[in-house]
Order: sequence, then structure tokens, then C-alpha cells
Amino acid sequence: MDIITILKNTKKELSRKVLTSIIIQGLMLVIPVYWANAINKATDLDYNKSFKLVIITLLLSLLYYLWSYFNQKAWYDYYNKLYLEYTNIVTQAKVDDITLGEYTNIINNDIDIIGTFIGNAVTRIIQIFEFFVIYMYFLKVDFYIFLITLIVSIFMVIIILYFGSKIEIQNKNRKDNLDYKTINIHNIYDILKNKQKVKDNSFIKSTINYLESNAKFNLFVNAMIFLVLSFIELCRYGIIIYAIYQVSNNNMEIGTVLLIYSYYAKILTNFEVLGTINAEYQSVKVSIKRLNKIKTNQAIV
Repeated sequence: MDIITILKNTKKELSRKVLTSIIIQGLMLVIPVYWANAINKATDLDYNKSFKLVIITLLLSLLYYLWSYFNQKAWYDYYNKLYLEYTNIVTQAKVDDITLGEYTNIINNDIDIIGTFIGNAVTRIIQIFEFFVIYMYFLKVDFYIFLITLIVSIFMVIIILYFGSKIEIQNKNRKDNLDYKTINIHNIYDILKNKQKVKDNSFIKSTINYLESNAKFNLFVNAMIFLVLSFIELCRYGIIIYAIYQVSNNNMEIGTVLLIYSYYAKILTNFEVLGTINAEYQSVKVSIKRLNKIKTNQAIV
């Protein structure tokens, strides 16, 4: 059963996830626009329109939280369906060429990793489209803001892609150490069940190796993400200073500056997502390789 077949089997849950994701991501783009316009109207002393825009902003914000709940429910429905699809395959497989530790971690971890990645992919794709909406707005407001944002964004994407292969290597090492640790857990259980004493410290060593590799993997991923976000943060405040300068020359409104700041917050969030996607993708690649070691009558992915 390939990924296309699995997606067909989960199309009802997928469609709900797509719908709710589009609505909440759209609201996140629209709400700052109304808020910025409310500030502009207040600045122009048009307080009646400003109050109305604030009320609209409040109502849209409440709708956002309502649809966020629906989106969360749709995510779990979709994830659960995906998880069961993969579990049905793995529980009918031949396990001649894998260890008990590998099989245990495939059931407990790898299916969860793949299901989470596919489940989150819908929101991730929509968040990537948000980049284009924001960039087009920046182009409309000021060409230099658009150009600087675009150049910095491309440079950050290159950094994320550069670290991808290094993340995959560290993740594979983490997975191997987890397999070895799991094997030792089963061995200790057998020893204790037979009312014997554990004579060596192989389990402690395997646990230490796993903890060290797990910490190294996560710290490496976070360092990469923080590096990218730091560059974007510098870019954001540089652009805000430029925008304030434009306001001082009556070339821009205060509400526009607030909207630029809000949209840069979205860019920061989306780049954090891109960094997470990169780490998740490298993790998924390892999980897929492990899944494909199981002999089934059909391709798993």
C-alpha cells in the first residue's frame, strides 16, 4: 500500500483538515489587516470607524479560536486514520530480517513520526503559500521592503537545506541507539522475569548513548532554527526602522508599520516551521527506511 493509496483511504479526514487549515491560516492573515486599519482610522481621528474595526477584529479573533478547535479535532481524526492504516500493514508483515528492538520502535515511534509528518503537511503547505501572500503585500507597500525580505528569505532557505543532510546523519545515529536500548530493555525484562540479577551495565551504557545522541540531535536542530530566526529578527527591526522613517516623511501610515511587524511575526513562525519540517523530513526518511525493512506483500511508502 503506497502513500497515494493511503491518502485515498483517508480523503474524508484529509478534506476536513484542509478546509479548517485554510480558514484559520486565512484568518491569521486577515486579522492584522483590520487591526492596522483600526489604528489608521484612530490616527485620522475617525473614531467611529476605528471602534467598528476593533469590534470586527475581536469577532474574527474569536472565530479564529473556534476554528482552531475544529482544526485540532480534524488533525486528530486524520492522524488516527493514518496511524491505523500503517499499523494494519505492519502487524501483517514478516519480521525475519529485523530485531525485536527495531520492530518495537517501528510500532511505537516510526508510525507515529510518519503519521504526524503527513498530518501536519496540510498546514505546512498552506503556511508556505502564506509567504507569497506576505511578499506580494510587501511589494505593494514598498519595493525595498519586498526585496530585502526576499533576499534574506532565500538565504535562510539555503541555510536550512545545507543542514538537512547533517540532521539526517545525527537522527539515524539516535534511532540506532534507541534500537539498541530497546533490545537491552527486553533482555533485562527476561532476566528479571527469571528472577535473576542483572550482572552487566549494558543497559545503562545504551541509555547514556541514546540520551547523548538524542540531545545532540535536538540541540543541533534548535541551533539551526535559532540561527535562522536571529537573522530574520535582525531584518525585521531594520525594516521597521526604515518604515518609521517613511512615516516621518508621510510616505507610510502607522497602521502599515504595525501590519509589517505582524506579517514579519508570521514569517518568523513560518521559518521556524520550515526548520521543523526539515528536521521532521530527515526523521521521516529514516523511519521510512526502517519501515521498508519489514517484508510485506505491498510497498509501505
